[in-house]
Amino acid sequence: MVRKMRNTIVLVRTDSFQKASVALADLVRYGGMRIRGDPRIIPPALSDWVFEKVSGEKPRRRFNAHVVAQIDLPPAKAIGRLMDIHPPAHVLVVPPDSEAWEELMRLWGSFEKLRGFHPPKRTKAEELRRKRGEEDMGGFKEI
Repeated sequence: MVRKMRNTIVLVRTDSFQKASVALADLVRYGGMRIRGDPRIIPPALSDWVFEKVSGEKPRRRFNAHVVAQIDLPPAKAIGRLMDIHPPAHVLVVPPDSEAWEELMRLWGSFEKLRGFHPPKRTKAEELRRKRGEEDMGGFKEI
């Protein structure tokens, strides 16, 4: 039996959908993550439930914008990168082996797409790798 790769989900909780878009762009640009598909808007009550299931705590703060996105990193790596970049929102990693992940995926098709989000063209990590690659080859690009 071939098991399909399950993408990690990030839950972004913030004051506006614009801030959510900026936080997602930061995950791509500074965290080196790739967003798979379109980020989706979820209801606040579901967001609170996911927060509680994953963190084990009741949410202390109310937010106006709740967005989920699938990313291409395993949970531990995503958490490490999040700690490094401090995005302008509350971001929670939802691991693929959790009840919260199962519920989000079950409902995924019913969530509205986040309009206006376009991932940055190139991440800072890719930019650095590209520059290092050119330096390593004496200024010549690999073809």
